[in-house]
Amino acid sequence: MQISSLLKFSIVLPLIVLFSESALSWGNRGHHSICTSATHLVKDDALRPFLRYRMHSLGHLCNIPDIYWKSLGADTSDVGNPTHYIDPEILGMTVLEIPKDIKSIMEKYTGTENKHKKNGNKIFSIPKEMGSLWWRADQFYRLVSDLKMSFSGNLNPKNYKEEQDDKLPYNQSVFKMIQYMGLMGHFVGDASQPFHATVDFDGYGAGHGGIHSYYEEQVVTHFGPDMEKLIVDKAKSIKDKKLTTGTPIEIMQYLSSLSYKDIEMVLKADPISKKSEVKNEKGMDIKTAAERNPSEVGYKKFKDLIVLHMARSAIVLAHFWDESYHNAGSPSLQAYKSFRYPHTPEFIPPDYLGRIEPKK
Repeated sequence: MQISSLLKFSIVLPLIVLFSESALSWGNRGHHSICTSATHLVKDDALRPFLRYRMHSLGHLCNIPDIYWKSLGADTSDVGNPTHYIDPEILGMTVLEIPKDIKSIMEKYTGTENKHKKNGNKIFSIPKEMGSLWWRADQFYRLVSDLKMSFSGNLNPKNYKEEQDDKLPYNQSVFKMIQYMGLMGHFVGDASQPFHATVDFDGYGAGHGGIHSYYEEQVVTHFGPDMEKLIVDKAKSIKDKKLTTGTPIEIMQYLSSLSYKDIEMVLKADPISKKSEVKNEKGMDIKTAAERNPSEVGYKKFKDLIVLHMARSAIVLAHFWDESYHNAGSPSLQAYKSFRYPHTPEFIPPDYLGRIEPKK
């Protein structure tokens, strides 16, 4: 049986796997496809053509938290990485049982027993140990909504020179809206990846070590050029109103709950021939990934599930774009002609966290 050199390296050799959850999420193609697909699902007649014309920019922005922000150094990663996941096991709760106010969670559970580690282990940091994915998506939703004041009174560009003037208030406001919408898309995408809703983010607890990147990236490379169409068609067939009903936090929580339920199906379909192992040597966990069939085999098993997961995120993202745009006053977008491209947006720290002293 022929296997790629990358897969052969990960299967045949016993490796010390040094993954951390912060290093994993939908791969570049996955995030890009979710965001470009969402442009086809936007309902607002003014916003939809505007975003579809800029789907390349949105696809790029949807990867920024993984491909650029994670390159900015340890301080940025320390703050940003835990915003990509939610681990309900830390609190010993189901996804839907987690309170919706993160500050109240921090106040109540910081310093209490970590229900996953147990044995007297305390929760040192709710944001870092449980994660804050839902509130991160909500932050960018709010950033778009809060542009209403910025758009108020802005004059449209009157000529070509003003159209390309990056300092023109109108151009600045629209450019910010594009950035925030694209960045929002990354975190909405994370919520549909099943292993972003569990502390067993790479499957080692279930004997499926290495499943994260295999499922979301290696397998995804086998989709053809019709991947976006598959996502859009699937999204249009989904009639789950809970994906578009409620506050952004409520919707994100529901999306994560659907993803968590699907973990069992993903593991059941995982084409492994030998389970992964974890051995503790001198206080360090030595991880050997599961042996599994090449990713083209996994593609046949996972294709429908992956399309379903991405379609759910595309539905939620399009809804968030519509709602936040309306909250911003549904500003006119036809006059925006700037060629400015969001190559490397500045890191935006979470704005929903405060300092909470651990319980004694």
